[in-house]
Amino acid sequence: MKTTKLLILTCALSLNTVFAQEKTEKDPDSPRLTEHSEPAVSLGEISSLQSKVLNKTIPLSIHLPANYDSSRKTYPVLYMLGSDYRARFAMLASTLDYMGEGRIPEMILIGIDLPEGNRILLPTRDQDTTIPDNYINFFETELIPYIDNNYRAAPFKVLFGGSNSGFFSVYTLLNNPLLFNGYFASSPSLSNISTELQQKIKSGPLKTLSENRFLHIIYSDDEGLTNHVSEFTRVVADHKPESFTYRVDELINQGHVPAMDFTQFLLALYPDFKPFNFRKNLESLDKVKQHFDRLSKRYGYEIKTPISVIFDLGYVTIRSKNLIAAEEIFQYSLEVYPEEKDSYLGMGLLRQTQGQLENAKVMYEKALTIDPDFSLAKRWLQRL
Repeated sequence: MKTTKLLILTCALSLNTVFAQEKTEKDPDSPRLTEHSEPAVSLGEISSLQSKVLNKTIPLSIHLPANYDSSRKTYPVLYMLGSDYRARFAMLASTLDYMGEGRIPEMILIGIDLPEGNRILLPTRDQDTTIPDNYINFFETELIPYIDNNYRAAPFKVLFGGSNSGFFSVYTLLNNPLLFNGYFASSPSLSNISTELQQKIKSGPLKTLSENRFLHIIYSDDEGLTNHVSEFTRVVADHKPESFTYRVDELINQGHVPAMDFTQFLLALYPDFKPFNFRKNLESLDKVKQHFDRLSKRYGYEIKTPISVIFDLGYVTIRSKNLIAAEEIFQYSLEVYPEEKDSYLGMGLLRQTQGQLENAKVMYEKALTIDPDFSLAKRWLQRL
């Protein structure tokens, strides 16, 4: 498997280059903007996997959490269909990064490019399902094992698809519900073989499902899907097993594959990852640990307490002058996240509050060795 960097440059960087060229051509001596050698945003790697099942090379786009290389954690994996739509892939990657700072667990994003178009995931006009069936087989026997063997993947997987690939997400659930833990379909093309889908709900593998699985459908009222989705969910409600939960959100005037779908899906998938008013409800380290232990049992893999939650709890505890409890919190932070700058920043603040200025300085400097541009550590170090 060959990999190359997948880079997205901001418009400002491109404009800087254009403006610099215009200035040079008009007035070589005038001040000009300079082009930076580093990209503004890096989204990961472009890669590929040779598939025997599909008899072709499958292009992949891979985005890892920011601290993946330095951490020891495992991460749930979100598989996105149609990552050759680069703007969509960039949106998913940046959303995972942003929400992974405390709203949801950090996740690995694996994009499956569909250069032939996502219609390839639909049954043919004569209702032949050979190709979508082969793609399910590709996921099960080739792609997922490859990702599990080459990345620190937790045993929790999610499939995301929009439009025709949204249909494939639903189709995969009904044919192989154990393949993924969660299924997300944005504006799925449920008009395709609707009778066959209903029969799958009534007598297919989903009917005897004993493990927890989750489906979330999101669409807009202005794209002609309301009746198809309503009929589909009516049949699901009548025949679903207790272990299967689903949610349907109809948005207003948001068009095909709504832009806000992904954020809503993630919040529904992890509804109480960071509870509302957590500073009141999780006011001690023991309660924080218990909360994330419960989440780990629910999702079937270890979910560590996010560093942002630990730091916030420690900071509030210092402000409340309970320095003994704050010591326990930041010692726990250093134990769980020895590679995180915030662990040392928090311990530095505690040592400073305790009057141990030399020890505080050591902690701030350690945070800066991890991130030399860490402005908060620089500022607090200067105050010493």
